[in-house]
Amino acid sequence: MDFKNLLENTKGKLKEYADFAVDGITHICSEFGPRECGSESERKAQEYMGEMLKNYADTVTRETFSAHPRAFMAFVPIAGGMMLASTCANLIGAFKKNKLAAASVPLIGATLGSVVGEFGLYKKPLDPFFPKKESGNIVAVRKATGETKRRIIISGHTDSAPEWTYTYKLGSKGVFVVAGSAVAGLLYGIASTAVSLTSKSEKLKKALALGQLAFVPSFSALYKFTDPKRYVDGANDDLTGCYVANSVIKYLSDNDVRFENTEVIALLAGGEESGLRGSEAFFKAHPEMLNDGVETVFVGFDTIRDEEYMMIYTRDLNGLVKNDIGACTLVKNAAAKCGKDVPFGSIPLGSTDAAAASRAGCKAASFVAMDPAPARYYHTRLDTADILCPETIEKTIEIALNTVFDFDENGLN
Repeated sequence: MDFKNLLENTKGKLKEYADFAVDGITHICSEFGPRECGSESERKAQEYMGEMLKNYADTVTRETFSAHPRAFMAFVPIAGGMMLASTCANLIGAFKKNKLAAASVPLIGATLGSVVGEFGLYKKPLDPFFPKKESGNIVAVRKATGETKRRIIISGHTDSAPEWTYTYKLGSKGVFVVAGSAVAGLLYGIASTAVSLTSKSEKLKKALALGQLAFVPSFSALYKFTDPKRYVDGANDDLTGCYVANSVIKYLSDNDVRFENTEVIALLAGGEESGLRGSEAFFKAHPEMLNDGVETVFVGFDTIRDEEYMMIYTRDLNGLVKNDIGACTLVKNAAAKCGKDVPFGSIPLGSTDAAAASRAGCKAASFVAMDPAPARYYHTRLDTADILCPETIEKTIEIALNTVFDFDENGLN
């Protein structure tokens, strides 16, 4: 069947899919509320979307996995506590003229290990110290009519984040002041410790130790960086990405589109805000997708709201993971067909589920539409259904559909 003209002929109906997304997101936020990884509300939201997708997909499953959701962001208060202890050790060592400053070495080491391990590399050094919970991924598959030669995974994440206190109260500048001053304090603490352990000048040791006191407010502020008692609605981050994926499957079903050789999957991943746990679990559960000879591409959609800030991440996970340039170009060309010149970029801090796909060996791209400042609503109570942007959602659904159709026709060039 020739689908080349279908998108153009149905372009005027794409608003219906944006409305479908807004209605679904609004219902989930009002009915289930915030969705911490492994919570009952996350599960109910996934089950709600899974039941809906059964009307449009051939198979819909909820694949469970274990996670330690509180471990990921725990590096922040842990770092603050360790550096406060290091400051005390240096002060006592300098003024009591003893070797207590040596205790700063393991304290700073633990700080660096938690920060680099959890946030820098998205590993799991803190998992053993936090409770385990069960989360899940919704996997909806629309099969090919013939031999499957290509596979495209359109993804969003279902969980929401704990509120970032300083983003809500002070905006993006407040976040960078708190985080930046804490990093400066860490570097100063490393220098102060090195001098305390090597210098023979007691005056210099005391001066540097006293200087560390200037960073005590910054280290203390890290205890309130996130509020584990308040998880946000996450309407934009990232129910919008989920409903881009849902809308693709629904559109294919509504228009009786079934590709001969291309399988289309909607992946609604849990645990992204806990360190990409759901997308990581998905690829661990499906090694066949990486070695069955089927050309596979993963396109993640995350926080679809601010059209002027649309971007395709060619580098992910703090800029350390390289996404596939072919997959990114596929999405960029699809956007161009929709009249959008979406630039390539790199996420400076943080990550998206595309990073887990790339690290697993899958060709992946990430599409975002959010002010990278970050936006005031990012990880705050302001991220509600009231601020959804239907026009941006509609345009992104159009881009996602063009990506799927182009991939079916041409694969990755």
